[in-house]
Amino acid sequence: MAHALTKAHPRLWSLENGTVMVVTDLHGDWDAYRRYRDRFLQFKAAGRADWLVFTGDLIHAEQPEEDQSLEIVLDVLALKKSYGSAIIYLCGNHEMPHIYGISLSKGERVYTPDFERAMYTARRRTEILGLFDSLPFYLRTRAGISLTHAGAPAVDAANLPQLFNWNHQDLLYQADEAMATESLAALRAGYERYHGNLPYALLAEHYLAVTGPEDPRYNDLLRGFVATSHPLFDRLLWPALFTRNEEEYGLRDYRIFLDSLLQALSAGYVPQRVLVAGHIKVKRGGYQIIARDQLRLASGPHARPPTSGLYLRFDAARPVQKTENLLTGLESVFK
Repeated sequence: MAHALTKAHPRLWSLENGTVMVVTDLHGDWDAYRRYRDRFLQFKAAGRADWLVFTGDLIHAEQPEEDQSLEIVLDVLALKKSYGSAIIYLCGNHEMPHIYGISLSKGERVYTPDFERAMYTARRRTEILGLFDSLPFYLRTRAGISLTHAGAPAVDAANLPQLFNWNHQDLLYQADEAMATESLAALRAGYERYHGNLPYALLAEHYLAVTGPEDPRYNDLLRGFVATSHPLFDRLLWPALFTRNEEEYGLRDYRIFLDSLLQALSAGYVPQRVLVAGHIKVKRGGYQIIARDQLRLASGPHARPPTSGLYLRFDAARPVQKTENLLTGLESVFK
């Protein structure tokens, strides 16, 4: 399939042909990951699938003792070495914090330190962060089906191209430049005040598993704080990866954002008619149709129950007109 995958934009890729297998949000669940991986390899050997797309959030299990995030990401790296561009991994909101060195938590569960510790101990952190830094946000297809992690962001249509060309390193470089002109001790003191006067070393250990001032990652938490204070981070990147769709904006307003994103993804390409995303739990089973033109796909923990999770298979070159056309491509690895 020569020239089937094009990368005209760093965060927006285009897929011209081939059979696509889509898997969403596995969150450190090795058993589910293994099932989907093995199904794809069987399909590929039989000529029934050409592309395996993970839509982000492969990492961070709800229960730390069940978390096999490192094993999954290392296996994805191995798959990419064997199968190259046939393995496509989109950026999710759980991968992003590790790029910037910031924390991610929900309630009392702080996700980032366990994975940071695992990467550092395995001596694979540089390699994994290089992978995360390269991940696209959107994949559009000749079929008119686009894939992303979370859904449509509440972003002005004129600004969406900035997301397609997003450069994480630009923000981190600007943070490095800003920190170079200031006293690091003073910046750490300011960070401590922002966090209720807790010691910076304690915060760095708590959020990123930093071992102490001699750890080369010691200033990463501070650097991430400066980088993510950039106005474009909150205006563009955060809503792109953390949008709660209709749960956040209401169905009527979310439909506007969804239409806007699909139009932006269509620019200079074939019309994009359906968005496929995960990120949010479905009400029941393994999928849900949202705002007519979005398929919410749950492959693992976001399915209810998790063993009702589904993957999607479709022909990237065969046009679809509506979301319902995708339902015949939903299949299970749990039955």
